Amino acid sequence: MQLEKEDWQEPGCCFRMAAASKEVEDGGEATQIREVIQGLDALLAKDQVTEASAYLEKWLLYFEARKDWASQITVYNEMMGLYRNTREREKGLTAVERGLARAREHGLSETVSGGTTFVNAATTMKAFGRVREAMPYYEQAFRAYGKKLSPEDYRFGGLFNNMALAFEELGEYKKAETYFKKAMEIMEGLYPGSILEIAVTWVNLAVLYEKWDRAEECDGCLLRALEGFHDTKVPLDAYYAFNCRKCADTFGHFGYFRVKKELSEAADRIYGGEEAG
Repeated sequence: MQLEKEDWQEPGCCFRMAAASKEVEDGGEATQIREVIQGLDALLAKDQVTEASAYLEKWLLYFEARKDWASQITVYNEMMGLYRNTREREKGLTAVERGLARAREHGLSETVSGGTTFVNAATTMKAFGRVREAMPYYEQAFRAYGKKLSPEDYRFGGLFNNMALAFEELGEYKKAETYFKKAMEIMEGLYPGSILEIAVTWVNLAVLYEKWDRAEECDGCLLRALEGFHDTKVPLDAYYAFNCRKCADTFGHFGYFRVKKELSEAADRIYGGEEAG
């Protein structure tokens, strides 16, 4: 099972790129859109994905009526992540088309917000089988971020992680390894706030090495990943639950059945309103 970050937090698991979609530089009502995102996060913290979809649709209609294009872009970014996670192809690709159109209409191609929209769009295309079509958008995101951000910015970590997954899907394993390691370097510089992101990258590397006939390296990667999930500095919150659920099947695939059970149960407890043990 591949990990996508930024799914709804994307990506797609686990670099929280969608958070950057709240940073539209011009227009919009910043306070209101922050409250909308908080409401979405509250639904997702309870694993209420059906309700989250209806919630985003409602707010999109509201912002369309107000001609608030900046908030529309934010909502489209969140929709891309949500519909990737729920595997709703038509809705996901519609959000891609409309989000990219808004970004182009308002000249955001060389902004951070435009770059984030490109990342989310490309990752959604990749999730629905359009990986070659997605690659130019990752390149556009790299150019946009390069104009505005430090090379150590966490958003480059999310970009490189998703580019690595795309190269892996294309069978370009050496490039995939290179970009996973680039992502890892950035996230290591942000420790301890990036513990889960580092853990997920180790899981992704294990999957890559299995495909690349380097299976002897998989166990080492998975053990490093498990260190992250067990790190006492990691908050046991909805984001932790999200990552547990996305990574559990991969551990199971490699025969780590106890770990799969542990992570799945931790996610269920958190989504059910209990603290993970």
